Amino acid sequence: MSTLRVLLVDADCQESARLSTLLSGADQTVLAAGDLNEAAEALQLERFDAVLLGASVPSAAVPEFAANVRHLEQKQLGYRVPLFSISASIPEEQGWSPAQESPLDGYLAEQFNSDTLTSAIRMLESSISLHSNDADPSSRIFLPNEFREQCGDDPELMAEIIDLFLVEQDKELRNMKDALAGEDYEQLSYTAHTLKGSLGSLHAAESRRCAESLEKAAKGKDNPGCRDALVALERALAALKLVIQTFRTQISAH
Repeated sequence: MSTLRVLLVDADCQESARLSTLLSGADQTVLAAGDLNEAAEALQLERFDAVLLGASVPSAAVPEFAANVRHLEQKQLGYRVPLFSISASIPEEQGWSPAQESPLDGYLAEQFNSDTLTSAIRMLESSISLHSNDADPSSRIFLPNEFREQCGDDPELMAEIIDLFLVEQDKELRNMKDALAGEDYEQLSYTAHTLKGSLGSLHAAESRRCAESLEKAAKGKDNPGCRDALVALERALAALKLVIQTFRTQISAH
């Protein structure tokens, strides 16, 4: 997985140092800004994969900052920068939560695992696009043209692969949850690896990245990392399921 560049905004020097160490330890490149003005200037000079707002950032200032970032994206950057904030209301075991009716893209628990942020960024990359006005967000979750080409545009074969995947992924998800509960990291890694292969054949890049993160965490016997990665994978699979079920209905109708 490629290194991510994260812009960290936090006026608390100790907390900023803690978060920088956490993210840098996961091979992520971190630039720390003391306030939102510094962050805005940094965004104009360098490219970042995400902005992480620390607990010290005034919540009242976030909407204006987010609006300015979105304006900058359209006028200058040409790409979407996911905005995250740390929140005490997100349970540690949940890791992160998509924002609802907020200018932000999501919230992370105060004691989040570094893989949680990586998974959140990757999931948003799969659904956000500024490349064209008619871009279909679902194509970031599932690449139908590539899948069609792989199957020779055979409707029956595509339907068969999708049906088999839907059955097997439910079983594999249950197996992974059971393996994690029993701390059977070898089985968890094996199942995640198997699922990763299936997702690659299905051209579901985001879900595949989540499975890869889970496999890596399981190999390292990183229990918190496994929990975070499994939550992210389950969310990605839920989104994928909706998209490929719609696709299956479309190809069956022709």
